Amino acid sequence: MLEFLWLIGAHFVGDIALQSDWQANNKGKYWYVMLSHCIVWTMCICLALASLDSLEWWHPFFLVGLHGLADSIKVRQPKIPENWWMIYPDQLWHFAQLLVVYCVR
Repeated sequence: MLEFLWLIGAHFVGDIALQSDWQANNKGKYWYVMLSHCIVWTMCICLALASLDSLEWWHPFFLVGLHGLADSIKVRQPKIPENWWMIYPDQLWHFAQLLVVYCVR
């Protein structure tokens, strides 16, 4: 369980702490901004997995691809106050990814 909390911590570092406002505002406009965000997030998760001696060759591909898919869907939603809830499915999707890489090793 502590190992999974380590992955959740890495997730928050990569998805929130290391994502600038500029990235958050432009990842829906430019593919390379989205890709850079996904790569940084994936590197955080992969470093955490490596520290647990659990990193597999397929993890980076799985993480970058599906993180990009989830964020692409999220950024296409209109930026109106009524869409504040879109953060929850996005974060649940990312946690599901963490669960897969944690359990399938």
